[in-house]
Amino acid sequence: MKKHLYTLTLTSALLLGTAGTAQAQGNFGIGLGLFNGSTEYKDIDTEVYLLPVLMYESESFSLSPTRGEFHLPVSSNMWVSAIGALRLQGYDADDSATFKGMDDRDIGFDLGASVNFYNDEIGFLSLEWLADVTSTSEGNEVSAIWAYPIEGKALTITPSVFWRWQSDDLINYYYGVKTNEVTATRGAYTPDSASTFGGALSLDYKLTQSVTLFSEISAYSLDDEVKNSPLVEDDKDMGYGASIGFVYSF
Repeated sequence: MKKHLYTLTLTSALLLGTAGTAQAQGNFGIGLGLFNGSTEYKDIDTEVYLLPVLMYESESFSLSPTRGEFHLPVSSNMWVSAIGALRLQGYDADDSATFKGMDDRDIGFDLGASVNFYNDEIGFLSLEWLADVTSTSEGNEVSAIWAYPIEGKALTITPSVFWRWQSDDLINYYYGVKTNEVTATRGAYTPDSASTFGGALSLDYKLTQSVTLFSEISAYSLDDEVKNSPLVEDDKDMGYGASIGFVYSF
């Protein structure tokens, strides 16, 4: 299973969770989408996936395929959230020749919390902390997001930017090379913590009262601690993601 191909969906899920909370639509949605994301690992082809979309949003709870949040209001425009999220990173040793002789790197599960703010002038601001609770990477992640929805009669355009810090335990698990994994062409590698900057642009078009079309493009930088890994493509400085699809709301 090429788990590393899905890492970009985490960014999208974070943005969707923040926006969904503030809008508080209180509905269930099911749909279908095409998802494409680059991978930084060597010898892995970029692919497009057709995947189901399942979502639930209410005043106090939101749920997507990779993430669930419970929201507690602090004031009329601020709330805190308890978060549970899948970390869809990693690889199997048979995914490509790059990983031959490596141990598998598994999907993890994180718990954490966020502080969120919204008003019409500033948009959405969110500061989030997540920690692995499955003893997979035993790592931590801190993210900050700004998103500004521009709403029309049917079309909503949302530009956003984010910063993300990941601990050395997390980066080492997914990009490090242990001493028992060293070969003649792959040296040992123990990276430190890493930071990423990125941005996204999403468009949501309300086709009918129940059907919404969605699309998003995103791009992000790669930290030197990731780029210097012998598992990562040479001269790989950026990654990207793209999605398009529809959701039917009940």
